[in-house]
Amino acid sequence: MFMSSANKNTSANGDTAPASHQRHGSEEPLLPQSPQTSPAPPLKAWSLAIIIFYAVSGGPFGIEPTIRSGGNFAAIMGFIFFPILFSFPEALVTAELGSAFHCASGGVAWVEEAFGEQMGFMCGWLSWIAGATDNAVYPILFLEYIESVLGYKEDGSDFLSGWSRFGCVTGITLVLSLLNYRGLDVVGNTTIVICVIAMSPFIPMLVLGIPKMVPSRWLQTPETDNGTEDLFDDAFETSSGPLSNTGLAAMGGILWRPYINNIFWNLNSYDSAACFATETECVRTAYMRGIFISLAMAFMSYIIPILLVTAATDYTQSEWVDGQLGAAAIDIGGPWVGAWMLLAAGISNLGQFEAEMSSDSLMLMGMAERGYLPKVFKSRSRYGTPTAGIITGTIVIVAFGWADFGQLLELLNANYALALVLEYAAFVKLRHTRRDMQRPYRIPISDRFASLVIIPPVLGIMFVFLVSSWYTYLFCGVSILAGLAVVRLAKKAQLFGSANRTDDANCNGELSSYTSLS
Repeated sequence: MFMSSANKNTSANGDTAPASHQRHGSEEPLLPQSPQTSPAPPLKAWSLAIIIFYAVSGGPFGIEPTIRSGGNFAAIMGFIFFPILFSFPEALVTAELGSAFHCASGGVAWVEEAFGEQMGFMCGWLSWIAGATDNAVYPILFLEYIESVLGYKEDGSDFLSGWSRFGCVTGITLVLSLLNYRGLDVVGNTTIVICVIAMSPFIPMLVLGIPKMVPSRWLQTPETDNGTEDLFDDAFETSSGPLSNTGLAAMGGILWRPYINNIFWNLNSYDSAACFATETECVRTAYMRGIFISLAMAFMSYIIPILLVTAATDYTQSEWVDGQLGAAAIDIGGPWVGAWMLLAAGISNLGQFEAEMSSDSLMLMGMAERGYLPKVFKSRSRYGTPTAGIITGTIVIVAFGWADFGQLLELLNANYALALVLEYAAFVKLRHTRRDMQRPYRIPISDRFASLVIIPPVLGIMFVFLVSSWYTYLFCGVSILAGLAVVRLAKKAQLFGSANRTDDANCNGELSSYTSLS
């Protein structure tokens, strides 16, 4: 767990922060020291890479809807080409702006500098809603793997349902939130250990599965009239939305709504790395290396397992239900590999939960420090963790305990996509209006053509919205209206403009007192 810096004007990369980084009229630093904490070593490139890897991926757990909605070939092509569309541009933008605005609020600072306080708040608000919704996925996904490994998926029976399922999800959430509150120390060598454990079952699966592989199965095209549509929740996946009554909804035999939403969820969230720029050993070297190492890690963690399980098993497209990787592990290597896979899924989901909750809590803390939220969100526990942020996130996660995996993906993707568009727009505007801004890393493209970097992901986001359901539009609308209401309340409370606004477009570079597998 990282503690606050002993020198309030020293940045994470060893540079001296200018006086403008202090709150106007006060000597108080943006990240005050806690008397109960002490400085700890900052993140090195590999530790940061694994933290980002868990914020983005955490392994192939949860890829089943992509195969179920498009078949083997479409799923493989998706995880080969969509990283170019979604992941790479986001990683580039985060590397450039994260190194320029090294502060806990991450993309909020970029959007604020480009478009003002209210848009900065909306970016943070939508990102936080998406993150809290995303965190509700992991307890649910872990239960899906338990059901699959224990064989409940095969006979169609329920392992847990109704109140018992909700209670189990709530219990898992409370335990993991408590670990986060206590400052679960998963940095340094511990992050590497967790990553190795989570990916380890794929080693025996690869050794035992290679002789069983039939490469021609990779070319399996989408099946038709196989009942695949019935496996998706009608309200969220197939029956509503602008494309529901057109051939575009299932063009080429692919059910585009679950297909694109699952891929989008698996390949995004690199902007969360910006929340950890203050935690990094050197913003000019370790930060950028960590981002690009994580990019390679995520790609390999998807493509190798998906090539293996699609060629080494003869499952039909409709058999790829949530958690089916657990069943594939049993069929390829036996029950012991299946049990190993269940352990790995649990470790991976723990890591992803802690990563998301940490980055979300840091974002709320950073927003409070920038005057967007009440001061209570700046408060820390005796362990140095953002107490109010963790409690608020836990409440939202429990509230979504009734939803299923596919529903949550679509809801969180839509809100996250809106925030991401704001960040991309800020990148383009700042390239034109703040050319003098110091950028330790700069994407090697001229300011005139900076928009070319964001065109592919923005087009992809437009497609995500095009295939979304009306329920998702309603959820986004409510999120935006709620955000506007909070803005109005913040104005009445005179929160806006009450905190530091940097003159040189850089946030305070101190070490945060919080990193728990963030």
